Amino acid sequence: MVRGLLSFGGVMLAAGLVLSAGLQASGRVDLIGILRGLPEVDAAFQRGFRSDAMGRINRVRQPGGMGEVRGDEALQGFLESFVADQAKPQDLELEAVFDALQNRFPGAQYLAANLVTSRDREELLGKLAGWTAVANPDFDAINTTVFRANGRLGALAVMSRRIPEFSVEAVNEKGGRFHNRCPHCGVIHALELDRDSRTLILSCPHCDLPFEVLAVDTKGRIRRATEFLEGFAVPSPQPGKVSGAEETILSLWRTVADRCEYELDQDRAKDSGGGEREVWKMSSETWAEASGDCEDTSILLADVLIEAGYDARVAIGWNGNIGQHAWVVVRAGEKQYLLETTLQKAIGREDLVEVAAVASFYQPEQLFDRERIYFTTARPERFTKDYFAKELWKAVPQSRPEGLTQR
Repeated sequence: MVRGLLSFGGVMLAAGLVLSAGLQASGRVDLIGILRGLPEVDAAFQRGFRSDAMGRINRVRQPGGMGEVRGDEALQGFLESFVADQAKPQDLELEAVFDALQNRFPGAQYLAANLVTSRDREELLGKLAGWTAVANPDFDAINTTVFRANGRLGALAVMSRRIPEFSVEAVNEKGGRFHNRCPHCGVIHALELDRDSRTLILSCPHCDLPFEVLAVDTKGRIRRATEFLEGFAVPSPQPGKVSGAEETILSLWRTVADRCEYELDQDRAKDSGGGEREVWKMSSETWAEASGDCEDTSILLADVLIEAGYDARVAIGWNGNIGQHAWVVVRAGEKQYLLETTLQKAIGREDLVEVAAVASFYQPEQLFDRERIYFTTARPERFTKDYFAKELWKAVPQSRPEGLTQR
């Protein structure tokens, strides 16, 4: 079973891997076939056999209302080359067939294979038409390759369905089931997403590490968390009014807090007459609307701080008093400060507190800035007091590791 975990909200979705095998051989001696001899298994024979097998299988599927199977040309070419490379294709282990196919086609999450032999072409076709896998609605393709061995004909048939590789673009286009290579451990897993998804933290079911944070924008489009920080700047403080990093941070923090009122997504939906609930705003939208929830105002404040030259991140996690929450952390010299954007309006110098001082109330799970998403495997007593140490907070890899595996 290949599992795809959507860790946000504790939802688990699974994609099945179907493996079936059946080596079938006739127990009788076909004297007529021996005298007649075997046909030449050339390209024309292969095409004709594949077409006839597809036709017979579709006639089996039609009464059950299942969709017709088709050929998968890329898989067909690989299957023919794979069988041609075998010294004794009649002795193939089907697990080896599955491994070879999935290494080449990671999206082949639904597979069934059958190896049948006979001296007669029609009997081969009959055995394939009677194969139980042909009536499985999970499959949408059939591929076959015929070979000669030990005075008999053999056919390796593969029923399959390939699912596309995960990408934000593909989810926005149609949603559905996808395969993904974990950027941490390299294992291929399946996951399912739809266009009505909201905030999602995607984690690998094998190593349990997050590899993506997604959210829906106000137009209904799914975006990566990093895309919401778009490079927004508020009017800078007047020269001579502030001095030093802390004073500048306080000034920008006050500017955002003074402008923006706290507003839940469902309240915004009522006011606008829309149906959206959990959505994230771009930083410029939050500024223009002068309102937003904790994610919206945290994104705006972090974006403003980054634009002003500070190292700032949005934190997603838990607040001990209010539950699931978002806030901002910013670094100034050797100090790190935690900035709230929803719990207070009047902000004084005493509110600029270091993260260690409030570590017992704030537990971040993921961080992000304009470029990267960060995760941690450290113990809470360490990472809640330091949001920037590379040994505690690691960026999700943007390239896949070598030696990728399939499970």
